[in-house]
Amino acid sequence: MQQSISKSLILLLAAVFAMTPYAIDSYLPAIPIIATDFNVDTSLIAITVSMYVFGMAIGQLVGGPLSDKYGRQPIMSLGLLVFGVCSLVLALVDSLAFFWLWRCLQSIGGGMAVVVVPATIRDNAEGKEAAKVFSLVMLIMMIAPSIAPAIGTLIMKISSWHWIFLSSAIFAILVAICAFFIMPKHIKASNTMPSTSFKSVLKFKPARGYLIAQVFSYALLITFITNAPFAYLVKFGVSETLFSGLFIANVVGVVIINRLNAYLLNRYDAEQMLLAFLGLKVFGGLVLFCSILIMPNNLWFAVSGFVICMAATGGTISNASVSFLKHFGRSAGTASALMGAMQFFIGAIISGITALLLKDALWPMVLIMFGCSVIALLATLKANALNRKMTETKMSYCVN
Repeated sequence: MQQSISKSLILLLAAVFAMTPYAIDSYLPAIPIIATDFNVDTSLIAITVSMYVFGMAIGQLVGGPLSDKYGRQPIMSLGLLVFGVCSLVLALVDSLAFFWLWRCLQSIGGGMAVVVVPATIRDNAEGKEAAKVFSLVMLIMMIAPSIAPAIGTLIMKISSWHWIFLSSAIFAILVAICAFFIMPKHIKASNTMPSTSFKSVLKFKPARGYLIAQVFSYALLITFITNAPFAYLVKFGVSETLFSGLFIANVVGVVIINRLNAYLLNRYDAEQMLLAFLGLKVFGGLVLFCSILIMPNNLWFAVSGFVICMAATGGTISNASVSFLKHFGRSAGTASALMGAMQFFIGAIISGITALLLKDALWPMVLIMFGCSVIALLATLKANALNRKMTETKMSYCVN
């Protein structure tokens, strides 16, 4: 029987989830300086962002099944320690090759730790409570990217870029120590119990639609974050100060929808809330469509569409995760690994394609964001229908 998740466990899981956006975004202001210190082109340092994303996906594919077999706490602690040690080494390296190597290893450790978070929530909560916990943890994950660059800039003003990685190392090791004491002792799967493969997770139709919704909701998020500088700074020519303000507007929208989602979950199921917020996201896409067709040079028309799309993400990602993972018990680690890896891989590919297509107009970005919303909505509609049919079949069987 599942028990209510403690506040200390929620804070721990949020801290682990915040580690990734901090690791990605905190060193962005330092990229030109690191490139100068290594005497290389800036792009060769900037590419480590993509390396980190793909390394995270690999770490999740490795850590998820291992957490099913050996338990959540050992794999989370191992991932955090790997992340921490690699962060410490990154602060000491003096060549590009070693920087690349340890950055990749750091991300694999981060992926192993992060993948345990959804599985742990699935182990210790269900239904509406799980959705509320996911919503809170996702809120931390989405706020972290907005403050991480500022933290990195502050560290550089006080010291040097090396301390950005040292701070990551200290943070990871402290969280690993907390995980040892706070993480519940997960019961290992029996050796006689057949393991769940990635293929079997994908083949389970009632959950597949929620996986697709999660992946394409995340792809929309990454597409916007990757291409927002072009949209605002290049296409509309706003100042860097106004750009920061417009970016913060999206964060505010996410916070509002996230808290609204937590409140509405007292009355509605996660599947219902997912459908509602995906509808809002599609509406935001339609606003963007109208903006590029009717008033392509109007900044605030486009901003309203972007804010609606991004704000809706505050309610889609958490509800999609809960709706997907509820179908998997002790194999939640494997399911979580597949979900995490797919959203990172596909998100990176779609956002990268969008960046290549952007030239002097926003239509590729708008079309792809709208397409991601529609795909997620259609997948959820189908998944909800399958789950209703499955529930009705079970009820009919019980009556008979």
